[in-house]
Amino acid sequence: MEFVELSDIRYGFAKDFKHDKNLRKSFNQLTESIFGFSLEDWYQEGLWGDYYIPYSLLHHNQVISNVSINKIEFDIDNERKVGIQIGTVMTDKRFRHKGLNRFLMEQVMNEWKDQADFIYLFANDTVLDFYPKFNFRRMEEYQYTKKINTRSSIKSFRKLNMEETKEQAFLIKRMKESIPTSRISMRNNPSLIMFYCNSFKKNSVYYIEEHNAITIAEYVGDTLYLDEIFSTKPLNIHDVIQTMVDESIAQVVLGFTPLDEIGFDKHLIKGSDTLFMLKDTHDFFINKHWMFPVLSHA
Repeated sequence: MEFVELSDIRYGFAKDFKHDKNLRKSFNQLTESIFGFSLEDWYQEGLWGDYYIPYSLLHHNQVISNVSINKIEFDIDNERKVGIQIGTVMTDKRFRHKGLNRFLMEQVMNEWKDQADFIYLFANDTVLDFYPKFNFRRMEEYQYTKKINTRSSIKSFRKLNMEETKEQAFLIKRMKESIPTSRISMRNNPSLIMFYCNSFKKNSVYYIEEHNAITIAEYVGDTLYLDEIFSTKPLNIHDVIQTMVDESIAQVVLGFTPLDEIGFDKHLIKGSDTLFMLKDTHDFFINKHWMFPVLSHA
């Protein structure tokens, strides 16, 4: 561990410490207090791989500030790109406004700015003025929706049980074998999707036998939120949707940008998270009316 002095206070600085039991425990305590989740189960299941790297400051051997990176491969319009997503940005409330996140951001940028095709992050409304100081530009994202006019009488699919090892293995295998269904398609990162499927989305994983496809989708009122489709062959998304809706569903909201936009409505996203991309690495995204898949958010 290194030591740094910031505003006359001495801190420990550590990174990529997932196998250090004590540091990992302290890190998880901070994520619990700030975001309401822990990565311990993710680690114990062997899913915390080398692509997720925390950069943390410690005080009295406790993690009190952090900025993490996620190295993510994407197929973007048939071209493979490597992105660095910055996330899990947090500081214990007792140590805020002391420049700790700024120090950590500088470490991350110095290490990764020349190792990726682009660097990006999602920021909440309270920190929109922070990231432009590091040469990030605010970007627009667009989401695709569809009104449902014709419906099936019966939904023909089954829910996968994410507590069963066999079902998890089936999902992971299908992820690895799947072909892109979106303009921006995350590749080779089952661990991030499994983080969702073993927690927030554990009751939202379905197998559609008719299409031999797995979907991650959620029913909320009269809306179907279709977050992802995993298939080994090209599919018509409208056919997948038709299989999953009945008379109770009035609209579908996609969590990705479809390869074929015909039949969908497009809306500028105005939510609590704002996309920022590092200048000079964002040209491919400008004026494309795309979005990063919701399950690629880390």
